Amino acid sequence: MNILVAFFWMSMYSYVPNLPKYAQSLGADALVIGIIGGVYGIAQVILRIPIGLISDRTGRSRAMMLIGSVALTCSSGIFILANDTNMIILGRLIAGSAAAWWVIQSATYGNYHKEEMQVKAQGVLGASANWGRVVASLAGGLIAQFLGVHAIFIFSFAAAGVCIFLAARLKDIPRTEQKKPDAGTVREVLTLLRNRDMIVFSILGIISCLLFFAGPTYFTAVAAQKIGATSLDMGLLNMVFYIFSGVICLWIGSRGYKKLGNTNAMAIAFIITGISCIPYFYHFSLPVIYTMQAISGIGSGITATAIAGLVLRAFPIEKRGVATGIYQSLVALGAVIGPVMVGGIMKSVSFDMSYWSLVVVSVAGAMICYFLVPKKYAKM
Repeated sequence: MNILVAFFWMSMYSYVPNLPKYAQSLGADALVIGIIGGVYGIAQVILRIPIGLISDRTGRSRAMMLIGSVALTCSSGIFILANDTNMIILGRLIAGSAAAWWVIQSATYGNYHKEEMQVKAQGVLGASANWGRVVASLAGGLIAQFLGVHAIFIFSFAAAGVCIFLAARLKDIPRTEQKKPDAGTVREVLTLLRNRDMIVFSILGIISCLLFFAGPTYFTAVAAQKIGATSLDMGLLNMVFYIFSGVICLWIGSRGYKKLGNTNAMAIAFIITGISCIPYFYHFSLPVIYTMQAISGIGSGITATAIAGLVLRAFPIEKRGVATGIYQSLVALGAVIGPVMVGGIMKSVSFDMSYWSLVVVSVAGAMICYFLVPKKYAKM
């Protein structure tokens, strides 16, 4: 599963930094590029809950992983054949559909571990995904520079093919629990949506996702470009973020993490992320921005994986698929809210004020950890 996840997200992210430029070469304007980005997120919001329901209903994790890997391969194949922007939009839509399979990856990996190991397990899985993205950032940049952008799609296709090979060799975990009559139904979805733990963890997840997509994923690049960053710097900035995020994910569940506890670790991580959003740092020099990317990667790595692990810990195995699907669908809202919020403030006020807003959101996340997260989740 760890190798599969690394290749999965390596395939998914290898072409992303160069996709807008490639779409422009096919005639895409700003609106079309926005649509290309939007369909990726929309597909995840729509599909994650149904995918979780199907997983819980069937218990066929291997079959589900195969379907997701095939979808990923198809999206890369469409990019290889694309000769207009409509095909690029279709390819990105299918890629977003494949990305929705993170639900199955998280839930299945959770099933391989005991309840008390869920947070640590998600840390390991998150590290695998981030290391795949690190390789994607480096390989994608080198391939684009020496072989052209189109060659990246072939690399992505090959990596997705490895996922199909590995998914076929996964083993389903037998279920010993007796399934309830409403397992895998719409009624269960509504019940979980009203669950207090789900509400609290989803709010924290949305904040974590908002900070990720508003800062290091998009607007940090805007700040870097203003002080002379090159295309190579854009790729390296992403790589630095994922390296530090991947390393800190492996720390989750360690002796030091257990000593801090889930609540303290998540609150500190939100504060760390807030520090990385202080706007003054983005006017000095590129080395300072690289440092902020590293700090942001540490904060994001802790919050994203710890919260996901607590969601799995909060629900039994027969509900983990749909619970993860609901959580990730709600969290995906942060990917929409963050860029829109920061972009709007940046356009109407200033860059500095937009980043101060992220500092405020980060502090709010830390306060929620202490005031709303149930005490039973404070420790590992």
